[in-house]
Amino acid sequence: MPLHKIPVFSSPAMSVYIESESPSAGKPTKVVDAWSKTNIPLDIIEPTPVTAETLSLAHDPSYVRGILTGKIKNGFHNKSLAVAASLLFTNGAMLSAGREAVKNGMTAVAPCSGFHHAGFADAFEYCTFNGLMVTACALKQEGAVSRVGILDFDMHDGDGTQAIIEHLQAQD
Repeated sequence: MPLHKIPVFSSPAMSVYIESESPSAGKPTKVVDAWSKTNIPLDIIEPTPVTAETLSLAHDPSYVRGILTGKIKNGFHNKSLAVAASLLFTNGAMLSAGREAVKNGMTAVAPCSGFHHAGFADAFEYCTFNGLMVTACALKQEGAVSRVGILDFDMHDGDGTQAIIEHLQAQD
């Protein structure tokens, strides 16, 4: 029986190297490079970047525009357009992986981080956009799923995820 290759949605466009206390912006490429040196069967797939409209499913549209145009500080406390461009791909990787997991009924991977502190209209602790919530909202809007569970195994609270859930529930 042939080994199933794990779909991994990754692109060099996901990584940007900036001066920061957190290495998160440069991690995706390093992680995939490390995984590629193992015997794990991987299928590296270019993710589809998200649009501002897709980000706005989980975030305030003016906040999204402000980040993407460099008018508002991102989660790395700067207004870097390089960071803004990478965010379209990291969030796109998460959404691409979510779509693939729904399609194949098994799994898919997006080697990215920096999501769970991003709130509806604010960046916090190196998290600018909440790709977890962007993916959940997009999959629901597309009719791919009716319910989504988010398991956050980080050692501390995903306060941005909870804030977005509460904001969206208040909208209903």
